[in-house]
Amino acid sequence: MAFLQGPSLKQAEVIKQELGEGPGDLERGVRDLQNMLAATPYLPEPETVDKHLLELFVRGCRMDLDRARSKLEAFCIARKRHRDLYEYISLNEPPLNDVCKFCDIATLPKLTDEGLRITVFIIKPGYPESSADVTAAVRATLLLSDARMKDETLITGDVFIYEVSKVRGSLVARVAAAAGAIRRGIQLAQAAYPQRLKRIHVVGAPTFLASSLQLMRNCVNEKIKRRYYLHAKVEELFEHFPARVIPEEWGGEEESVEALVKKWRCRIDESRDFLRNLNEMGASTANASVPDTDIYGTVGAFRKLEID
Repeated sequence: MAFLQGPSLKQAEVIKQELGEGPGDLERGVRDLQNMLAATPYLPEPETVDKHLLELFVRGCRMDLDRARSKLEAFCIARKRHRDLYEYISLNEPPLNDVCKFCDIATLPKLTDEGLRITVFIIKPGYPESSADVTAAVRATLLLSDARMKDETLITGDVFIYEVSKVRGSLVARVAAAAGAIRRGIQLAQAAYPQRLKRIHVVGAPTFLASSLQLMRNCVNEKIKRRYYLHAKVEELFEHFPARVIPEEWGGEEESVEALVKKWRCRIDESRDFLRNLNEMGASTANASVPDTDIYGTVGAFRKLEID
C-alpha cells in the first residue's frame, strides 16, 4: 500500500473537475514548467527536476500555469534565501529530534470525502520546556512538507489541525521571539509550495494563546481567515471530517498519531536523497541576478499570491 493513499477512481474524477484538469492538461503543464526551467539561468536544469514534483505544482495551482511558474520559481529560490529553515533533513537527529518531544506532526494517510489531505500538529502533554523551540517546529513542518511531496497523490487541498490544549503559558513568549520564522514559514507554505490551504482547525486553545493565534491568522489571506475554526474539544472535528480519517486517540478509526509520527520519521530518513535534491534545486541561485525581494514582496519570485 502506498505511504499516502490516493483517491478512488470516482473521487479522482471529481477532484480533476475541481482542479479544472482536462485530458492532456497535466502533460502540457509539465512541459510548460520544463520550458521555464530551461529558459531561466538561475533555475535548475529541467532534466534534474522530478516530473512528479512538476505535476504537483501544476495541479496544486489548479492548472493555472502562470501561478505554477511563480510558485516553482519561489520554491527554488527559497531553498537558498531561507537556507536556515531547510538545512536539516532528519527528525531522528539533532537538533530537530528534540522538537519531537514538544509536538507531534503527521500528515494523515487517508483523504477526506472531499479529497482533502489532513496534517495534524499536537502539543504533547508534559513536554520538556527546553524542547519548546518554535523555530525548530517551523523547520520540522517544512521538512515534512518536503518529504510528503515524494508520495503525494491527486488531492483537492490541505487542512491543518492544531491540537494545543496541553500548551503552557511560557510558550507565548517563545512564539513572540520566533515571530519572524513563523511568518516566513507560513508565507513560504502559501507562496512556494504546490498546495491549496483550504481550512485551519484549532482545538483546545487556552485563552492565553490568543495573541499567538492572531499572529498565525495575520499571516494568511482573508479567504483562509474565514475558514479558520476554533474548537473547544476534539469531538467537534467529527462535524467536519468522517471518523475513518480521524486518529484513534480522538475517537476515530485511523491508527494512532504516535504510530503515524514514527512512520513519518522513518520515511523522512528514507527520503534523504530526495530531500537533498530539493535543497540543491536552489543552489544555482547563489550568484544569480534575481530580483532582491522577500516573501512579502510584490515583484520577482515571491510576488504576493492568493490561495484558493
